[in-house]
Amino acid sequence: MFSNKRAMIEVVLTLVVLLYASSFVQVNGLQVGNQDILMTNMNIMTTLGTDCDTTVNIESEVLNVGSTDYDHFDIRVDVRNLNVSEALLNGTAVQTEIIPQSNYMVVRLFPISPMAVGTEFILDLNLTTQCLQENIGLSEDGQMYLNHLIYYIRPLNEIQNLTFAVALPAHAALRTGVPAPLFPSPSSNYTNGQNTVYVWFNEQLLPGQEVAYVVKYEIPAASMQMGQTPLGLSQLIPLGALFLILGAAVTLFIERIPLIIKRFKTRTIVTPIRLSRQEEDVLSFLTKKGGSCSQREIYEELNISQSLASTILTSLEDRKLIRRFREGRENMVHIMEDI
Repeated sequence: MFSNKRAMIEVVLTLVVLLYASSFVQVNGLQVGNQDILMTNMNIMTTLGTDCDTTVNIESEVLNVGSTDYDHFDIRVDVRNLNVSEALLNGTAVQTEIIPQSNYMVVRLFPISPMAVGTEFILDLNLTTQCLQENIGLSEDGQMYLNHLIYYIRPLNEIQNLTFAVALPAHAALRTGVPAPLFPSPSSNYTNGQNTVYVWFNEQLLPGQEVAYVVKYEIPAASMQMGQTPLGLSQLIPLGALFLILGAAVTLFIERIPLIIKRFKTRTIVTPIRLSRQEEDVLSFLTKKGGSCSQREIYEELNISQSLASTILTSLEDRKLIRRFREGRENMVHIMEDI
């Protein structure tokens, strides 16, 4: 009996020692994000390309406010894929490591010398990604390519004085006729002669907090086609062969049109799923609110239960008609497309 108690005590003591040791691992920053790092005067500039390529430049002052030295520090970037094109600390190139997580990426930076307590670095980090923009397609009249951008910031460390900016592609403009083409409302905007730039400012963002930015924009189809280069002779020859093959295929198709029509008449036409009355009420309410409002406003103003409102919003979100963003303790709901 005594030996069993002694064994249990030894197991408990072992667990305590392991937990204590793991706390040292966290304090020394060996796990993602477990560091006492303060990032101030952070500027994030995203420059959008016409082909969904996006460059992201992050500039910030990085200060070790902890009680131990760090041989690296981490930055969370909420995209599914990225490449680091350049990473500078105090103007000197440093090594980086990309650590994929479940639905975001962590960029780990290694200073030339360890970050001593109270040490401050100037960070200049340049990234490229294709995960921020989405090309929705052509407008109904075929004149515009429709796009939108969604950018999340969920920091691992405290950020003070955050400025986020989006530079639209050349010839691009905000989409018209849709609710809330900019979310939230920007602090300012300007043009650099070629691109329109929208700017947002946040005084503070703590670990665990989230801010999301949405920009809906359009690009004239004519400007996209102007950038295409003429075909050379080496390209025209295989293209001519392709036209001959297509011509033969079209001839065969025309000969089979009567059979196709006969089969088509016997098919059952499936009608698309329509919005329910409650879903239409929610979308109409959001439109009246300018394209976005809190989830609480929806179930209170429409006099429906919280669970029903959540079910309706989940259905709309699955069809990419709305998006929900966490803002403090509330969910903000935002219309994504014109209904």
